Amino acid sequence: MAANVFHHHKETKMHWEQGAIYDLSWSSDGGLLTAAGAKGPVRSWRLERGGHKEGEELKELGNDIERLAWCPALQHTHMLAAASYEKCVFLWDQRANSVSTKLATSGLNSDICWSPSGKYFAVVNRDEGLEIFDIASPQSPVVMADLDEAVCSIKWDVSESLLFMTTSQQRSVEVYAWPSMEHMTTISAHTASCNAIGIDPRSKLLATGGSDATMCIWSTDDFSIVRTIDDYESPVLFINFSSDGRFIASASDDLAVRIHDSFSGELAHQLTVTSPTTALEWHPRNLALAYGSAESKTSTKSTVTIFLRS
Repeated sequence: MAANVFHHHKETKMHWEQGAIYDLSWSSDGGLLTAAGAKGPVRSWRLERGGHKEGEELKELGNDIERLAWCPALQHTHMLAAASYEKCVFLWDQRANSVSTKLATSGLNSDICWSPSGKYFAVVNRDEGLEIFDIASPQSPVVMADLDEAVCSIKWDVSESLLFMTTSQQRSVEVYAWPSMEHMTTISAHTASCNAIGIDPRSKLLATGGSDATMCIWSTDDFSIVRTIDDYESPVLFINFSSDGRFIASASDDLAVRIHDSFSGELAHQLTVTSPTTALEWHPRNLALAYGSAESKTSTKSTVTIFLRS
C-alpha cells in the first residue's frame, strides 16, 4: 500500500559542477534547495511549478563549506547556517543576498543543527567539542562543552526539550535535557558506531543508523526499541523522516536510497544509485526527497537529484 504513494514519482537531476556533495538543505518554506560540494561555491535552486531555475552560486560563503542548514522556523526562513571545514560558521541572509554574521568556532566543524524554534543552532567538531549559539546574540556560544568522544550527528526533539547526540565509540545516543544540558539517559543503539539520527515530526519515533548495517526505530515515550531494519549491506550513514512522519529515507554505501514506512517498517520504495549517497533530506512540506552523491568507480560525476511526484 505504501509503495503506491511513490508510483508517480520520478527523479530530476539538477545542474551541478561542484564535485562530491557534502550536504543538502531545504529552506523551511520549501522554495529553495541548497547544496555544498567539494569543488566550488554553495549552490541554491529555487523550486517553482513546472520545474526549477538553473541555480545561484553563493560565492560569498567561499569554497570550503561542508555542512549547511536552513533555519526551520518560518519567521527566519531567509537564514542559512553554513559551517566550513575551518573554524567558522556563516549566517547567510537570503533577503540581503549576503553573509550577515561570521562566527569563530573552537574546532574543525563536522555537523550543524538548528533547534525547531530557530532560536538556537548547535555545532559539533572533530575535536570532540560542542558549541550552541543563541541566534539573538550569536557572537559567543551559550553552551561550550568538551565531549568524551566524537559526535557523529546532533538533533533536538520537536518540543525543543531534549538534545540527542550520536556517538561512534560508545555506539549510543546520548540524551540531554535542554536547556539545562543535564544528561538524561543513554540509548544503547547499535553494535558498532551510531552514525545518524532522525526525529519524527510527530514526536512519536526516532530512528538511528549504525555501522552494523541496521536502522533502529525507537519510541520517544520510553526510548524502547520498536523494530530493527536490516535491509542494508553496509553502514547506514543518513536518515531523515518525511514532513508528515510517515516515511523514513535512509542511505548506506550499498548504492541504494531506501524509503521505509515508519510504523510498519515496510520497504515502500527503493532508488538504485550509481555512486554512494552523501546527503539526503525530505522537502519540509511534501513527499519530495533530495539526495546527493560523490564520484565513484561506476560514476564519474556527482549529482544532486530530487525524487518527486511528476
